[in-house]
Formats: sequence, C-alpha cells, structure tokens
Amino acid sequence: MVTAMTIQQHFENTELWNTIGFEFLKGEEGSAEIALNFSPSLTNVAGTLHGGIMMTMLDNAMGIAAYTLGFDLVMTIQMETRFVRPVTEGRLIASARTIDRTKSTAIIEGRIYNEQQQLIAMCTSTFKGVHHTE
Repeated sequence: MVTAMTIQQHFENTELWNTIGFEFLKGEEGSAEIALNFSPSLTNVAGTLHGGIMMTMLDNAMGIAAYTLGFDLVMTIQMETRFVRPVTEGRLIASARTIDRTKSTAIIEGRIYNEQQQLIAMCTSTFKGVHHTE
C-alpha cells in the first residue's frame, strides 16, 4: 500500500510536476488537493491559462485521490472536462473526490476554483487501479 508521503513524493519527483509548478496540499481517503499559481508561461495564444494545463492539473489531483484508495499503480482510462471560465491571474486550487470504486477502478470528480471560489473547470474521470499482487 502506498502511504500519503510516498504519494506526495511520487508526484513531486516528476519533471512535469515541477516544470508546471504544482504544489501538493493534501491526499487522503479518496480525496486530494493541489495548487498552481498562474504564470504567463502557461498561457495559450489568447493569454489565458492553457486548457491542457488545467486538464493536467485535474488529472494529477484525481490521480493522487486514486492512489489514496490503496492502489499500487493508477492509470487514467477516461477523462471528460468542462471549462467554465478563463484564468489570467491568481492562485488555483484543484480538488478531487472519489465518487465510486470497484476492486480495480475508481470514478473521481475534479474541480478547479480560483481565489474568489469561482468554478474554473470540472472533470469526471475513470482510473484503472492495479495491485502488484495481481
């Protein structure tokens, strides 16, 4: 079983995590939170935070939540995202919570909010979970 600290280390030791600038806030009991400070280096041609960055943020938050369910390895197998409003400044918080799970899958919801608690994007995703003994 993976512990909360090893989950945090697992994510914080990836080059992508550090290149984008995510911050681990929590990961426990099927839920997670991460943060990101807006940076012009992460924008699209319109000058707003790139949708791919938001999807990556959601995928990471939901992945952390999936790992807290006790899987040794998780993989995103489906992801549906809705973008609600653009981001041009500030700090974002992505939260994730487990909606349902089976022995080998988990359905997780993720949401990104800005500092004004406005919904920025939301997502549902299905994760395949693997136990090394399988």
